Amino acid sequence: MYKFNKIVILDKILILPNQWKRLKEMTSELVEFVGIDPDEIFKRMHEKMGIDQKPMCWTQLAQEEITKEELSNRINGADAIITCWTAIPDDVILKNEQIKYIGFWTNLSNHRINYKLAKDRGIYITTIPDYGTDSVAELTFSGILAITRRLFRSHQDTLKGNWLYEYIKTGQHIPKVNEISTHILREKKIGIVGFGRIGKRVAEIALAFKMNIQYWSKNRYLEWEQKGAEFVNLEELFRTSDIVTIHLSPYAPQKIIHENLIKSLKDGAIFVNTSCGSILDQRALFEELSSNRIYAFLDVYDSLPPRKMLKSINTTDNIFTYRAGWYTQEAIVYKGECLLKNIENYINGNYLSREKHYLDDEDSFELPCRKN
Repeated sequence: MYKFNKIVILDKILILPNQWKRLKEMTSELVEFVGIDPDEIFKRMHEKMGIDQKPMCWTQLAQEEITKEELSNRINGADAIITCWTAIPDDVILKNEQIKYIGFWTNLSNHRINYKLAKDRGIYITTIPDYGTDSVAELTFSGILAITRRLFRSHQDTLKGNWLYEYIKTGQHIPKVNEISTHILREKKIGIVGFGRIGKRVAEIALAFKMNIQYWSKNRYLEWEQKGAEFVNLEELFRTSDIVTIHLSPYAPQKIIHENLIKSLKDGAIFVNTSCGSILDQRALFEELSSNRIYAFLDVYDSLPPRKMLKSINTTDNIFTYRAGWYTQEAIVYKGECLLKNIENYINGNYLSREKHYLDDEDSFELPCRKN
């Protein structure tokens, strides 16, 4: 079997021991760079945050710290590269004619490499497009259910001995119907912004709950409209939905979810974002949350979570996590399998034609590792 002469791994990746073994069998030499010492990273991160007056995340810092010269030295002699967030500048590609294959251990790569130049140099690139589809969609509904059923509040009350059901049974407190803050999802209207893999998976789950679905996307999907989903503009979606959940690509325009849209949400509406923080006017959302007019489940932010702000908001009926969406045992295993399958396909010559491979479409750069 053909092997690479040298594979260089630029970023820390999570794969199983048996997957590491298979990876080593695909090359004569495997080099892994673990990057900067974590203590040094945190030191630089806080220094940078102090200068810019804005939080920044680990991947931003990693991208800024490595120089072109250092990167070229790291991949010297490598005919294959595995990376996640480390960008590959044009100069580095031009100086390393031996590179034949670059595998991204992630789904996003358009902003990290010049695809046209890679094509011209005969470099084949793969990504992993759908490793977190189920994980993110399921977390989305975990947050929705936690808020609609006030699970965190109920959890706290139970620990304190405040058992509402017992109060009702004993007649100590008989609430009026409109005082009951918990709801079911059946017949509620969910607005899905972005209807790619994850958006469609969210819609499938919503159908199981017998919810009414409306969506906005750059494309229309008639097969979903035949199932009852309604295509609407963003303004109508925000104005009429009981729950709005965002599943846009990070390449969507920044703050496409702007202040006027957020202010148009119904009283008591739930806003969910498990996709990307930069597409949202975060300040406007926090203002609405601070007034307790709407509720939110957020898993992404404009850089690191603004902890001081989050603590000032009602944390009993809102849910805040950080990039927990994709992070499941199953997603990690599947991600590793896709990475290896992409490399195996290239080695065995089972890859897409050059013309199809470099089509200008976000889904055209990947080798399929799941049969649908």
